[in-house]
Amino acid sequence: GIGTTLLIMYPVSYYVMDVNVCAPAMLVAVALAMSIDYSLFLLTRFNEERLDGRSITQSLEIALATQGHTIVVSGATLALCFTSMLVLPTSTITSMAAGAATAVLQSVLVSLSLTPALLLTMPRFFTADRMLGLTLDGTPFGTYRRASSGTVAQFGATIDRPTIIENPQPKKESIWAHLGRCSQRGAPVMFLFLALVMVPFAMALTRFSYVEDLTPLMQTTHPATKAFISISNIYGQDLTTPVQLLIMAPSQKAMASREWSLATCHMLQDLATKVTDRMHEEGHDYTMTTADFNGLMIFRGGCLADGLKFGVIDVMPAVHMYGMYDMVADLLSNRNQTATQVYVHCQVDLFSEVGEAWMRAVRASLPRPEVIRQPLGGHQDADSANYVPYGRWDDVEIGALHLYGMPLEQMDGAQYTLRRMPYVGLAIAAIVCIILGGSFGTALIPVRAVICIAWMLVVTFGASVMVYQLGYLEGLGIQALSPSSGQALFWISPSVAVAVLVGLGLDYDIFLMDSVMEHWQSGKDGKSAVVTSLDQAGTIISAAGVIMFLAFGALLASTTPVLNQIGFMLCVGVLLDCFVTTKVTIPCLMALVPDDANFWPLKQSATRELAIGREPSFGLEGIGQPPGFRRSLSWKWKYGVALEHLGHTI
Repeated sequence: GIGTTLLIMYPVSYYVMDVNVCAPAMLVAVALAMSIDYSLFLLTRFNEERLDGRSITQSLEIALATQGHTIVVSGATLALCFTSMLVLPTSTITSMAAGAATAVLQSVLVSLSLTPALLLTMPRFFTADRMLGLTLDGTPFGTYRRASSGTVAQFGATIDRPTIIENPQPKKESIWAHLGRCSQRGAPVMFLFLALVMVPFAMALTRFSYVEDLTPLMQTTHPATKAFISISNIYGQDLTTPVQLLIMAPSQKAMASREWSLATCHMLQDLATKVTDRMHEEGHDYTMTTADFNGLMIFRGGCLADGLKFGVIDVMPAVHMYGMYDMVADLLSNRNQTATQVYVHCQVDLFSEVGEAWMRAVRASLPRPEVIRQPLGGHQDADSANYVPYGRWDDVEIGALHLYGMPLEQMDGAQYTLRRMPYVGLAIAAIVCIILGGSFGTALIPVRAVICIAWMLVVTFGASVMVYQLGYLEGLGIQALSPSSGQALFWISPSVAVAVLVGLGLDYDIFLMDSVMEHWQSGKDGKSAVVTSLDQAGTIISAAGVIMFLAFGALLASTTPVLNQIGFMLCVGVLLDCFVTTKVTIPCLMALVPDDANFWPLKQSATRELAIGREPSFGLEGIGQPPGFRRSLSWKWKYGVALEHLGHTI
């Protein structure tokens, strides 16, 4: 899964989009976690059917028809959640989302093709009860003998015949079943307890703030990062992350004229005054001077067309004579001498609150023609605000103006992304409802899933604020769990984590509810179906969660702060999903609702025949399937048959 994902993303990064340096680490973590999870789901059901006495091919067909449904629905949900992030206009987020979506889809394909093929090639390797499966049993190198029917037998049992297990030992109920039953008995009290647990995290979340600095994207121990920070401290942000004003003159002749140079200089001098006024109006004690502009037309606040004076001496003729002006012009202008850039100096940190207010003030004070000064609706996006199609000053056409720089891109990206996150959240909620509602055919299961995911997100992001903003774990001395620069979360971290957390929450939710629906359709009541499902699937969900925790925990070992923050959020979310949501929250919420309402509009009477003596058949000729194996909806029936045919083909 990891290899094929990297092979796909390489040409994507080369021809389609820029891929952020953090994307490969995120891609590998998602591919590793999902591949192991999906294979674990399939292998668990395969082993259960083998223990029930079915042959290897029968067990694999049943596993594909049941857990294959879970894998496809989970993978589709995850991929759609990641794809919804592609609408955000930030290459860091879109590249991570594209890589993660590709990793999920490849994990689904590998789990439904390579995993069954390996099970059929080496069945005893995955099911042997001796030497932890590290034997040659059932492989081409193992011991074979010819069975009487002509099929290959391994250690006395043919691969296509059921294995008869005599006197099976009764299974002791697991701790997860006990926990689920306790959550059902005290459902109102447990619901109140979960609500109270959420309160401190919700209060911490109200103090959420974010930073837009570049250092969270850099490796803290790398020499280049240290050099970048040192240069910024010594020479200021004008050298490392400058803000510049690009002026595109009407023509080369106009740009070379004294009138254009004077008019442009006067425009910049007036711009400094307007920025100061705007900053004072917003309550910021900041004064911008004309000396904050440096370019071909202005230096140290004076217009170069009027000369460059040091005291009473004009040194401008000497500057022209020795070619110094032409040298600077080559650096600041394009080859055709039709555009030049002006460095705009900020007296405070550009990524601070005052720095952002300054950038907004400079943008708003750019001279705009009256006809385009106020767009329809009174709102300008970042591109239209930074760009002025044409400017005119002192009756001289200056040309187009464009304000740009990395700090502006970070500010605009953060504001645009966070402003649209509610819409992304609504889109993800709609995806959850559509996929779960269509998958299970019920109305309340999607609503319950949204409530569980919302609780998990509040606790997870609240814990992240406590750790990376309030510094609750700073005393441990672990850099990965300490606040970074600015004592706040990097704005990209929650934007990336939210889709992953929703997808992972649904992954385990779907796995559990598939089992619940199967037992409910076999005739059990809702509460018993949940307890039985936890008894069967609780351990495997916990094991899958631990594997996922270890996979994402590797991000905490990174020296990149943004990966540390994302890794912490994913680890907390996975633990909550595996050990709280599936074991406590779901049984509690389902116990608070009448049994029939949990599965409405499905009717159990339509499927109760499976539990009262009829032998169901699901396309496996002559093979009796476990009660409730058949789906009640026709499209799900066909879907299961398709996956079963995939098992036959493999």
